[in-house]
Amino acid sequence: MHPPVRHLLTLTIVLLLLPKALNTVAQSPPPQGLSGVWTDGDSSKTLLTNHVLGAAAPLPNGGVIAAGGLAPGLQGAAAVALAEIYDPVDAKWKVVTPMSIGRWSLDAIAMKNNKVLFAGGASAFSESAVLDSAELFDSASMLFIPVENKMSAARHSYGISMLTDGRVLLTGGSTKGNSLNGSGTTSTDLYDPEINRFSPAAPLRDGRALHAQVTLKDGRVVVIGGAQRNAEIYDPASNRWTTFPGLLPTTLKDMKAFETFDHRIFVAGGQNTQDGLTTDDTWFLDIESGQFTPGPTMQGFNYSPDGSQKGSSDYSAFDLFPSDHKFSGRYFFFAGGENDPPTGADVELNSSCLFDVANNKFVDLGPMPFIHDDHTEAMTGLNGKGHPEVLLFGGNSSSGTSRFEFLTESISSPVTSE
Repeated sequence: MHPPVRHLLTLTIVLLLLPKALNTVAQSPPPQGLSGVWTDGDSSKTLLTNHVLGAAAPLPNGGVIAAGGLAPGLQGAAAVALAEIYDPVDAKWKVVTPMSIGRWSLDAIAMKNNKVLFAGGASAFSESAVLDSAELFDSASMLFIPVENKMSAARHSYGISMLTDGRVLLTGGSTKGNSLNGSGTTSTDLYDPEINRFSPAAPLRDGRALHAQVTLKDGRVVVIGGAQRNAEIYDPASNRWTTFPGLLPTTLKDMKAFETFDHRIFVAGGQNTQDGLTTDDTWFLDIESGQFTPGPTMQGFNYSPDGSQKGSSDYSAFDLFPSDHKFSGRYFFFAGGENDPPTGADVELNSSCLFDVANNKFVDLGPMPFIHDDHTEAMTGLNGKGHPEVLLFGGNSSSGTSRFEFLTESISSPVTSE
């Protein structure tokens, strides 16, 4: 593992993207191309643990709640229950009351009732440590509250997304607390925030873990990969899963998927579960035909202090704009993660890039102030200037906090129409 790499505290990256003149804004002329600003989000070093494979989610006030994870080098030991909140104004972390139990390889999701669901995970890096319980962080009381019942299966490394009615769907996941190979259960659960309870949903057709999951704007849910090459789609109205006919060229885990503005699914990078290699390939999944087609390569956009790397997995990724924003589904942000070469140690990344959907190309936005792999991340949402902000922190090799602000005025206008 490499030591943390520190760059200038504030780094503005301006990259030429299109030979078009950009509209001006009231404050100043926009930059010449898609751009953003990386900063050291915690120069006071107030983060207490690296939250390795912990979980985080945004809070209503623009902050971030982070909890759980493994401390570096403690594989085999107990997970941490420590919880910390990031204040974007002070750019500092502060400790709050911890979870009831330590959890790692869990996920968290912010709900419409201003509570955050932290579900499952494992209490240690050991086979029998996987958990079937969950708890809520209440931003009003600043306390964790237990969910009243258990999930239908203990699970970590599962898929999670919110349905359009506010319920949360959790799919698959590993039932062994020391397995990260993409194999998992077919079990699924629905969490209803109105009654604070889980209920079983229809099982997946194939067991999977470390897969990608996305809720579509039409309310259906798509899961892709894991130890599988295929994808499935869930209809909440009929409580039924259907397998798409198309297949990825390899099994794929530790990647993300997004719905584009023109209603395709975009999948980037990931790790082949058969040979362990990461890829630079991307794919589009056509929802109507259920077929995969190749997208543009990420080659050259994944790099470490040692140079360009081939492929990435376990990265952070976000659609930078919320579903009701005019730019939703147009700009997907990728940062950090790792490259897994054929031989030798994994290489941890400090790169970041943006996929411009309308123009079908990647744009370099890095490097980050710190390396981040097996880290934790969250979006803080749109700031007062209407700029999306993203937070990456901790991980195997860094206790730093990298904060990114995307400059919305750098988007060419008009955007390519639908």
